[in-house]
Amino acid sequence: MGKEGEVGKITTIKDGRKVVTTAGTRVALVSSSTPAKYVILQAETDNAGVIAWGGVTVVATVLTRQGQALLAGDSSPWIPIDDLLDIYLDSTVSGDGVTYIYLT
Repeated sequence: MGKEGEVGKITTIKDGRKVVTTAGTRVALVSSSTPAKYVILQAETDNAGVIAWGGVTVVATVLTRQGQALLAGDSSPWIPIDDLLDIYLDSTVSGDGVTYIYLT
């Protein structure tokens, strides 16, 4: 890395979608290692509940919530990351999901 905070040249913009099939069951954002430099998540606009993103211990349920909660249409900040496989999702309603954009 050169300058402080510099991640390197962005070469590609990619996107995807992930649905939490069963509420209360955390799922990885992607199914296999996916290198990235930044990612932004947006809760689908038709979500009926809360979707939370975080690490392997993320929980969407309000009483035990861990991670960042997103309501329908909310977005995360841009997240510097090296692999999308490190992000997990959970939701309070089965079938809610996110769309995402990532930069490589």
